[in-house]
This record gives sequence, C-alpha cells and structure tokens, in this order.
Amino acid sequence: MKILDSFLNNLIPDRFKLTYELTTKVRGVLTSQIIIGIILTCLGIFFLYFENNPLELYLNTGIGIFILGSLFLLRFFNHFESYINFVLSAGYIVLFAFILLAGGVYSDAPFWLALLITINIGYTKTSHTLFWLIVVFIFITTLFYLQSNGLDFNYEEVSYKKKAATLFSFFMLLVTINYSFSKIHKRKNSHHLEIIATHKRLLKERDDLMSIIAHDMKSPSRRIEGLVSIFETNNLSKNQKNILSMLNKTALESTQLIDDLLEAKRYNSNVSIEDINLNSLIQELKNAFLPLSNKKNIRIITRGLRSEILIKTSKYELKRILDNLLSNAVKFSPFDTRIEIICMQNDSHTSISIQDQGPGFKKEDEEKMFQMFQKLSARPTGGESSSGLGLSIVKNLTGILKSELKYVTQPGKGTTFTLVLPNQFPLAEEADIVV
Repeated sequence: MKILDSFLNNLIPDRFKLTYELTTKVRGVLTSQIIIGIILTCLGIFFLYFENNPLELYLNTGIGIFILGSLFLLRFFNHFESYINFVLSAGYIVLFAFILLAGGVYSDAPFWLALLITINIGYTKTSHTLFWLIVVFIFITTLFYLQSNGLDFNYEEVSYKKKAATLFSFFMLLVTINYSFSKIHKRKNSHHLEIIATHKRLLKERDDLMSIIAHDMKSPSRRIEGLVSIFETNNLSKNQKNILSMLNKTALESTQLIDDLLEAKRYNSNVSIEDINLNSLIQELKNAFLPLSNKKNIRIITRGLRSEILIKTSKYELKRILDNLLSNAVKFSPFDTRIEIICMQNDSHTSISIQDQGPGFKKEDEEKMFQMFQKLSARPTGGESSSGLGLSIVKNLTGILKSELKYVTQPGKGTTFTLVLPNQFPLAEEADIVV
C-alpha cells in the first residue's frame, strides 16, 4: 500500500490536491484504473495460455495497457472532470470495437459495458452518464436487430469455461469498483464528521470568548456611567454639562453596541415561552419611543388593538425585534411624518407590521440589509448613531422565534416590515427571510 500511495502522490498533479474531496476522488479513480488495467492484462494472458486464443490476448491486454497508460495523461488535463470524460469516452469506443470483433451481442463482451456504466455513474455528472447510456442502448439495440436479421460476424461458439471466466472477472471488477466507492464515501463521511466536530468546538470557543470579552468591555462603560452620575451638575458650567452628557451618551452607546453585537450572533434558541398581551407590549414600546419621535414631530399610530391580542412566545426576543424595527423607523423617517403599527390575528398566526414613510431601500441595499455592520445608503434624519446591526439582530431573533419576516419597500416612499408569529410557539425549523 505504501508503494501505491507513493506512486499516486507522484502521479497526481498539485492542482488536483487543493481539497480533500478532490484528492480522494482522484485517488479513487486512479486506483480503480490500476486494478482494472492489471486484471484485464492478466485476463488476456489467461486466455492465451488456457484457451489458446490470441484475439482475446490482444483485446484484453490492449484495453488493460490503454487503461494503465492513460494514468500518465492526467497531468495534461486542467480539470479532473475532463480527464474522466476522456478515459470513459475512449473506453466506450474501444469496447464497442471489442464487442464487434468478439462476436456482437451474443458474445460475452457486452458484460463489460456494465462496468463502464458503473464507473460513469460513480464519478461523472448525470448529463455525461445519460449521454452514454443512450449511446449504449442505441448501439446494443441496433446490433441486436442487425444480427437477428442475418448479419454474421463469423465468431466461434463461446465455451462455458470462457463464459464462466468472463462472468467471474466481471463480478470481481464490480466488487472492486463498489469497494472503491465505499472507501471514498467512508473517507468523505469521516472527514465531514471531523469538520462538524471542529466547527462545533470553534463555535463554543467563540461564544465563550464573546461572553468574556463582553463582560470585560461592559465593565469600563458601566464605571464611566457611574462616575458621571456622581457629579453635581448644579455647580457646573453649560460647557461642562455638555461634556458630561456626551461622556454618558458615549458610555451608553458602547454598552448598547456590545449588547447588539452579542444579540446579532446569538445562536441558542433556549427561549422562555410565556403568554404575552400584545396590546400592552405595543403600547409600552410606543411610549418608550415617544420622546424621540416627538423631537422629529413623527406620529406613531397603532391599529388593530381595540380587542385583546394574546400570543404564546418569548417576550424578550419579540420585544427586541419590534424595538429594532421601530427604532429604525423613527431614526430614518423624515420630520413631520408618521409611523403605523398594525396588528392582525387569525386562528393560527399573528402579524405585526411597522410601516414608515422613510427613504425605503434601494436595490443595492436589499442585497446586504440583513448583514452585520452594513451601512446602507439611507442616513438617520436627526443625527442619530447607527451601528449597522439592527436588521441583523432582527433576522437572527426571527429565526429563534420560528417566525417569518416579510418586507415591502418603495424607494422614496417608505418600508413596511411584517413579523408573522405563530399564536403558539411551535417546535419547527427556523423561518427564512421572505421578500
């Protein structure tokens, strides 16, 4: 095996060693070629000495030497797929000639077509396999029709010993190919399991590291907030008060940025499910944003809340989603406009829509709007800060709540985001973002 490994390593060009899967595939094909080539060559010699049939020697040995010789053509191909197609195509053509010389469809030669088709299915694209399946079908059908109607190849009757030897060799070759496929798939599966295990370990390490960093980064911000709060503002000048206000604002923004970053990359779905009165939650959010909206003379209007709406989900995640959507609506809406919060409920789902009259999203914005740290073309209208994490958080939390987020946007006229939640939190797969 060491000699074979060394031979294959020297034979395979570096461009076919770029990935584990490609290297495994190349080694599998070349190993199969070596085994088939050796068996066919030995089979030709067998027929010469035990059957005294020089034609079988020339045919079997010739095909075996061609298969072995084609190994050294690999370095002349830029794509491995092209090499496989070349070898198989040449193999089919040679085999067609072999069948004609050996006696047509009534000989034992057509059995070898199954071998090529097996390799074809295992290593090439479906289109290439289908093409040769059609060609083989047409060839065998035409040959059978011609021979049934008097076409004579002048071949000798095939002995039972020869048929048995051919069937045995054919069976062994199929076993070899099947074993080769099994080894390749086993290696692939083993490699994939290793990748998954490594990925899980790295994810855990990342989450642990993020938690440590977040804790250590929050501490200075909290201390700044505490230090600012102990100042007596009555004895300070206006300029000093502005500086303290900016310090406090910066500390709060730093803390919020850390929270947002952690939220945007939170993958665990261990949510706390509870009964939620949506009317109270929406009113609470509206009241929280009234000071900011009043500064820009933006009216926040609620619709569909005359009757009580109850849902069963996680309050924290739902509140964070709506908070981010409403925050964006207020932040990017022009002065003297309005924002509507519309709630609707049927027997199975509840929808919450937040509609603004802002700038909307351009086509280039839509391609990256849910990615982290993406600053889009729109800018806050009141000098507010934007981390570029809001919609990324919304996307992540929407999946955790197993809900669906839709949006409709018109550049220059505004955007409507609609969150569709199941009335009862289900055990289902995460939803996708739907446009």
